[in-house]
Amino acid sequence: MAMQLTADRSRLGASKWVALGVLMLVGLTNYVDRLSISILQVPIRSDLRLSDTQLGAITGLSFSLIYTFAAIPLARIADRLSPKRVIIASLVVWNAMTILCAFATGFATLALFRMGVAVGEAGCGPATQSLLARAFPADQRGRAIAVWQMVFPLGSLLGVAAGGLLSQALGWRQAFIVLGLCGLMVTPLVMLFISDRLEPQPVREAKASGVGFGTALSKLLASRSFVFLLIGGFLAAMPLNAALNWNALFYERAFGLKMSELTLYIAVIAGGGGVVGMVGGGFLSDWLGRRDSRWYCWLPAVALLCALPLMAGQYLLAASPGASLCLGVIVCIALNCWMPPQAAIAQSLVSPDARALAAACILVTAGTGGALGPFLTGFISDLLTARLGADALRYAITLVASAALLASAWFFAAARHLKADLQGAKNAD
Repeated sequence: MAMQLTADRSRLGASKWVALGVLMLVGLTNYVDRLSISILQVPIRSDLRLSDTQLGAITGLSFSLIYTFAAIPLARIADRLSPKRVIIASLVVWNAMTILCAFATGFATLALFRMGVAVGEAGCGPATQSLLARAFPADQRGRAIAVWQMVFPLGSLLGVAAGGLLSQALGWRQAFIVLGLCGLMVTPLVMLFISDRLEPQPVREAKASGVGFGTALSKLLASRSFVFLLIGGFLAAMPLNAALNWNALFYERAFGLKMSELTLYIAVIAGGGGVVGMVGGGFLSDWLGRRDSRWYCWLPAVALLCALPLMAGQYLLAASPGASLCLGVIVCIALNCWMPPQAAIAQSLVSPDARALAAACILVTAGTGGALGPFLTGFISDLLTARLGADALRYAITLVASAALLASAWFFAAARHLKADLQGAKNAD
């Protein structure tokens, strides 16, 4: 089996890098569509007269919960059939639903269309990680996934920038239409440049294995380090998504920044800090992991341990917007660097025919945390508004940020069992 995989990779040659580039473009449209609403919520809130709780539900809860429920069945389809076809179908669905967001008339319709976006986007990540795990060997997987996961901060940057600029020029409804049409234009590239040779476990092998969903999932959950990584990711996603979704309104309320300023500043925080965090997390975990595989868990644990005091400085202690924004970049680095090592080491803990399922489990748990983070922030903000006024939001974000400490503890716990679980996965192969 190992010799066959090596031969497959040698035949792939440069095609794996071409595929990585196309998959990055797919992921970029994914996160642009997803994160553009973080800046568009400023005019949407005014136009549709929404509360902070409703905004939190739209940007977090309604999106992420549907994303979570759709991810696992779509991942299983990708594992047993075709990741490439899942990605193509996902592209069409989420961009069509993004266009429909332009026609929302209130909270219910906008939440419904965002749920449709979530269903489409849920198929992208697991199928992509399955393809990358097939193409890149274990000691390069962290950097390959890190390069692909740069689409998260870059998509955040472009989503905020494009959403803000399009909203100012055309209005938020037209912004959704333009973003959806741009995403649909990526579909032909996937059809042309993603080779079938990158697809793991051909249909005949998957059918011959006879491994059902329940059996495959039970094998994954038997790994203690994998389960602890899932819990850590769930908790780490809460402060990350709370910051991403509420930064624009925070700086508008706390420092009186205007839309034109918010677009630039939030893009720098989400994009600049996110890229450094992603790339640093992936490359550094690969480098350190050659010495001790537990660094794939230790690195995220240390970064998340630093996140809470940094966020307290950004939202509570900084006296000027400049100081707060500088801290915000550092916060974004700390809150992003856990994702590549978590995804990379998870792919080494599972068999090839369960890689998309493993990635989906990560997306499910992180997606649930990502749903709760923005929603809890809005809910707590509404609860505190009567007492604290405009300052309620800064305390709400900081309270949700405390989840980073718990996330750090679970990553440290995963490191304790990692070597034994990796050896068990190797023996099973």
